[in-house]
Amino acid sequence: MAAVPALIAAWVVFYPLFYNIWTSLHVNKLSVDDGLWVGLKNYIQLAQFGDLLGTLGRTLVWTVGCLVFQALIGFVIALALDRPGRGIGFVRTLCLSPWVMPGIVIAGVWSTIYNPIGGLANGLLGALGLPGHDWLGDPKTALPALILVNVWKGFSFWMLMIGAGLKGISSDLYEAAAIDGATYLKRVRYIVIPGLSNILVLTTVLAFIWTFNYADLSYAMTHGGPGTSTPIIAFNIYKLSFVYNRFDQGAALSVISFLLMAVAIGFYASASRRRH
Repeated sequence: MAAVPALIAAWVVFYPLFYNIWTSLHVNKLSVDDGLWVGLKNYIQLAQFGDLLGTLGRTLVWTVGCLVFQALIGFVIALALDRPGRGIGFVRTLCLSPWVMPGIVIAGVWSTIYNPIGGLANGLLGALGLPGHDWLGDPKTALPALILVNVWKGFSFWMLMIGAGLKGISSDLYEAAAIDGATYLKRVRYIVIPGLSNILVLTTVLAFIWTFNYADLSYAMTHGGPGTSTPIIAFNIYKLSFVYNRFDQGAALSVISFLLMAVAIGFYASASRRRH
């Protein structure tokens, strides 16, 4: 009986994965040919006609851009709030509000901010005497605009995790460093960052998984446009499967996505383990 939970877990985890791989090797597009073995044909078609390299490049820019700025902002705010004082709890709660908001709500709010006619972003530019801009309609600014929105949404998670990690660093270390004349930046470099190493690894892995697969903003704010400037890999999986009914190619892209995440997480975990 003890093996029953393990069998259930294996079924829940591995059956969808292997079925997805099986689907990627067969025809599955709501046609009379469904179930026909095609081997790697779906993968080859993705490489030849599916803008696979472009999709992977955009996904890399999206993921790295979001993670870097989320981490920096979350780290700075966590340090700033790591002190007693009136109103600290209120500010911390206020900073957490973007993280708990549904993605579709955030998309609606920021679509209004980016609105080229009467939006807050162009209103601020106008107040500075600068011309307005169609942020989501310009291929050069659409992806950076989405990255900014996701940074606003996701920095709270970093702030929360780093703030919790700061509580575990002994105050004796700060006092000893202060006695030795260490500046604040040196205390951050030699005490805070090493003390947060495990928290930073965990937070990076979780944030990477969520960001890599987060297609809500691309779907709700730009629908993958303009042109091919904003569709990341998760959005294209949705589009292939549920817009074009190419479940086989959607499954193939899902397998590629899974392998990329597995390699990235494994590499990061291995590098982190060697460092310690």
